[in-house]
Amino acid sequence: MTTSPPLREIPTTELAEHTTRTSAWMLIDGKVHDVTAFLDDHPGGDEILLDATARDATQEFEDVGHSGEARAQLAEMVIGVARPPTAEEAAVAAEKAAAAGVRMASGADGAGMSMALKVGLPILLVVLAVLLRMYTT
Repeated sequence: MTTSPPLREIPTTELAEHTTRTSAWMLIDGKVHDVTAFLDDHPGGDEILLDATARDATQEFEDVGHSGEARAQLAEMVIGVARPPTAEEAAVAAEKAAAAGVRMASGADGAGMSMALKVGLPILLVVLAVLLRMYTT
């Protein structure tokens, strides 16, 4: 009986770095999946997958009612398990988000937010809370 090596633990902040056609990662059921090679083959189109990168897409995946074959394909794309970022990882992610700038996406209803705002703002708030706690105690 062979056992596979343990899956790599991937900080959730790292998901924000993989949201393009050249590197697309999704979080489903706590596991990180590299769906880059599947973008062109996805029956619903690549935009559905790209829109679900950098966040937990479990609910959308389950709502569609994917087949057993689709679930088997997804299992082959697992590259790790998600974990919360350390304070240092959160700080680095916040710096990257700030360096990238925050801009509003031009959604059809005008209410869309850019990925930097969706991911960067919560990370920045966590970092600020940690720093505030460190300097006030």
